[in-house]
Amino acid sequence: MNEGASRLAPRPAARVPQSRRDRDALRRERMAAPLDFRSAGPARPRPRPRPAGAAGRSAVRAAKPRQVLTAWGVLLMVAGPTMTAAALEALVTGDAHWFFDLVFIAASFHAATLVRRRDLLAGVIVPPLAYCCGLLTAVQFGVMRAGGGLVGQAASVGALLAVKPRPLFVGTALAAALIAARWAGMRSAGKR
Repeated sequence: MNEGASRLAPRPAARVPQSRRDRDALRRERMAAPLDFRSAGPARPRPRPRPAGAAGRSAVRAAKPRQVLTAWGVLLMVAGPTMTAAALEALVTGDAHWFFDLVFIAASFHAATLVRRRDLLAGVIVPPLAYCCGLLTAVQFGVMRAGGGLVGQAASVGALLAVKPRPLFVGTALAAALIAARWAGMRSAGKR
């Protein structure tokens, strides 16, 4: 056999799934893969590693793998800081003001950037639930208490929602916009 001919032979084309089952399996495999925001264009030349410094440490550092969140991870990542901020602010100021709002908005946005593709919808559903949990925590610490018992706590959370709806809308809208952009990017990448 002629070796030159085998080296010059073209590579076989990538297998295109023909059946619906194969396409669904390929789609599930792609959705389970971690997100890669690198450009799909031509490969860029890698920078040369710098020589080790005088202290003997290397300037080249290994890149950490990107961590992704499941739906439960999104719940913990948004509700945990939000409830903690509500408790701290209620203890310090006696009310839930700007610190609670900023922590909620930042946690919602950050969780929306890390949620895995399979659980994108959780990035939109969880923030309102976490905000209500934060308000309930603030009520537990004495903010706008309407009375004892379950009905009194529900009335207090409803009153706080009526007084402070803006952070809920801002945090949820930012998370929804980011999730929509990620979903659109995923759809356009799937069509290529």
